[in-house]
Amino acid sequence: MHEKDDYPVLAEVTGRKQSFFLQQMIEGGLDALKETWLSPETLAKVRSGALPDLLDERRTTSDLFDHRVSDPAP
Repeated sequence: MHEKDDYPVLAEVTGRKQSFFLQQMIEGGLDALKETWLSPETLAKVRSGALPDLLDERRTTSDLFDHRVSDPAP
């Protein structure tokens, strides 16, 4: 777990912005989520760039936190 004071210290010591370290943490977490939740076949498609067709088919899926949009019934 990261302490709230880690980012200013990292920024100060390295000369980078705090947002750089936040972005690194998010990207690392997303990679871990993909490896955990996606099948090996889908993960291979993501990594090879062959996934756009799949994403286009699912563009109607609402965001979990967007309460204004409802998913159509299957």
